[in-house]
Amino acid sequence: MGFIPCHQVDAAVRAAKDQLAAAGSRSAAERLGLLWKLCDAFQGRFLCTNSAADLDDGIAALGAARELVPAARPEARAVALRLAMLLAIRSRPGDEEEALGALTATQKALRPGGGEHAAIDVMIGLTLLPRYLRHRREADLSDAIERVERAMPVFDAEAARDRLNPQHAELLAAVAAIVRLQLAMADTSRLTAVDSADEGTEDRVGALLAEVERLSPELAYTAGMVGGVRRLHRGLVMGEADDPLTLAETASIGEDAPFPGLTSMLATTTGAIRSGGRFGYSGDVQALDAQITALEAERADPARHEPDPSSQLTTLAQCYQLRARTKALSDDPSAGSDRRRAEELATEALGLGGDSDRARLVLGGCKLDSYRPQRPDPQVLDEAVRLLRLGTSDGGDLSPALRQAARNQLAEALIAHATLTRDPDEVEEAVGIVTMHRDRFRPGSLQYAVGTSRVAAMLHVRAEMTGTTEDLLHAADESRRATALVGELSPMWAYDTALLWAEWSLRHGRMADAAEAYLLTLRRLNQLARAQLSRAYGELALRRRTSGLLGRAAYALTRRRRLPDAVVALESGRAVLLSAALERDLVGLSAPEHLPARERYRRAVERLAAVEERALNTALDEEAA
Repeated sequence: MGFIPCHQVDAAVRAAKDQLAAAGSRSAAERLGLLWKLCDAFQGRFLCTNSAADLDDGIAALGAARELVPAARPEARAVALRLAMLLAIRSRPGDEEEALGALTATQKALRPGGGEHAAIDVMIGLTLLPRYLRHRREADLSDAIERVERAMPVFDAEAARDRLNPQHAELLAAVAAIVRLQLAMADTSRLTAVDSADEGTEDRVGALLAEVERLSPELAYTAGMVGGVRRLHRGLVMGEADDPLTLAETASIGEDAPFPGLTSMLATTTGAIRSGGRFGYSGDVQALDAQITALEAERADPARHEPDPSSQLTTLAQCYQLRARTKALSDDPSAGSDRRRAEELATEALGLGGDSDRARLVLGGCKLDSYRPQRPDPQVLDEAVRLLRLGTSDGGDLSPALRQAARNQLAEALIAHATLTRDPDEVEEAVGIVTMHRDRFRPGSLQYAVGTSRVAAMLHVRAEMTGTTEDLLHAADESRRATALVGELSPMWAYDTALLWAEWSLRHGRMADAAEAYLLTLRRLNQLARAQLSRAYGELALRRRTSGLLGRAAYALTRRRRLPDAVVALESGRAVLLSAALERDLVGLSAPEHLPARERYRRAVERLAAVEERALNTALDEEAA
C-alpha cells in the first residue's frame, strides 16, 4: 500500500467509500481494485489514529475482496497475504491461527528459495514474535529466527543485482533492511527473556541494526527503538546502569515514529518505564498514580485498538497492587479498595486467557497482602502460596528472568506461612529463592542490594525460629551489610532495610546496632518523604511503619549514652513530621478569623514536645538506675 499522509486519511476513506458505492455493476476486477483502495485508506487511518474500527473495516474490505477472486488467480494470493498480516496485527482470539494458517498454505504452493517464499517466511516471523512475547513458547521464537535467517540471503542476493530501475533497487534494499531488523528484534526478544548477558548475541544485534540504518535510512528510527529497548533492559532489569533513575526518567521509545497511532502506543511503554523506574528507585508513589491514570484512560477509550488486552489488564492490576501494598504499610484506609481493584483486573485478565501467569501472581500477591498476623488465617496463606507457585512454575508464559524475579514474592509467602506453621523447610526454600535471584546481579546494583535486604529479613525469621547464636549473628551481619549496600540507591528500600535492622536489634538487646540502625532509619525516612512529589504522599511516607518509632529510637540511643544523637534524632524526626502537618493544616489559615485554629495547633505541638521530653527523661532515669 502507498502510505497516506495523516491529514488526508479522512478524505481518502470518504472517497474510497463513495467510489465503491458507485461501482454498481462494474466487473469483479474493478471492484477488487476499489476494495483494495478502500483497505489502503482504512489502514492508513489506523496508522494515524490507532482506531480499532478502522482495522476491523480494513479486514472486512479484504474479506469482501477475497470473495471476488478465484483461488487460482495470483490476486487471490496477494489478498490472502495482506489479510493475514492485518489479522496478525489485530490479534483477537483466533486471528493469529487464521493468519498463520493462510500464510503457511500460501507458502506451500511456492518454490523454496524464491523471493515470494522468502517474503512469507518474514511474514510468519512477524506473526510468531508477538506470540512468543505473550506465551514464551521457545518453539515460536526458534521458528521465527530460523525463517528470517533463511530469508535474509535470498533478499541480499536480489538486492545485490544490478538494476536499471533505481526505485526497484531502493525497494529491495529496504526489504533487506526489514529482514535484518526482524532478526535483530528476534534476538532482542531472546536476550530480554534472561537476566544475564550474551555478548555474542549482543554483538550480532548491534551489527544487524547498523546494517539496517545503512541499507534503509528511513528505518533508522525503528533500529534506534530496538537498540533503546535493549539498553533499558540491561540498565534497569539487569542492573548495569550507573544512574538507573536518570535512565528511567529519560527513557524514550519511538517518539520519532512516523505515525501518530504508533507514537501513542509507544508512549504508553515509555510512560510505564518512567513510572516504574521512579517508583522503584525513589519510592515516589505519584509515579504509580500517573501510570494508573494513563492505563485507565486507555481502557476507557472504546475506539482505541489494544493488541494485547490481557497484558494491559495485568499491568494495570500490578500497579494497583503495588500502590495498595505501599498504602497498607502506612495504614492508609484506601489500600483495601486498590487491592480489590487489582483482584478484579487480574481475574478479568485470566478470563481472557492470556498473560495468565502474571495475573495469578497479582492474585497471589493480593492474597498475601490481605493476610493479617494479628488475625492469622491459614487458608489465606495457603491460597497465596498456591497461586504464586502456579504463576512461577517452569513452562509458563513468563520469561525465565521474570519468573525468577516473581519467585521473590513466593518467598515472602513462604516466610509468612513458615512463621505461622514453624516449618524450617519453608524458611530454607525462601532463603534459597531470594539468594539465587540476588546472585544473578552485579554487586553494587540496586537489584543486588535489594536481594541482600530480602535475604537479611528471612535470616531474621530463621534466627527467631532456631534461637541459635550462630543464626542470630548471621542475621545481624546480613542486615548491616544490606543497609550499607542499599545506601543511597533507593530511599524506600534503604528505610525498610534500616528499620528492620533497628527493630530486630532492639528486640534482641543489641543496643549498639540498634542505635546505629535507628539513626539511619530516621535519615532515610526523611529522604523518602522528600522524594514524594505531592504533600499527601509525603505524609503517607511519614506514616510508613512509624508508630512509636521516635520513642524507640530515643530509647536505643540513650541506652548507648549517645544523648546528643538522641536529641538530634528526636528533633529531626519531629521536625519532618510536624513540618508536613504544618504545611497541610496551616495553608490558608493566616487570616484573623483563623486565629483559634492556629492556637489549637500551637498547643498540640507543645503537648507533643512535653510528652517526648518526659519519654526521654524516663529513658535517662532507667539508664541511670
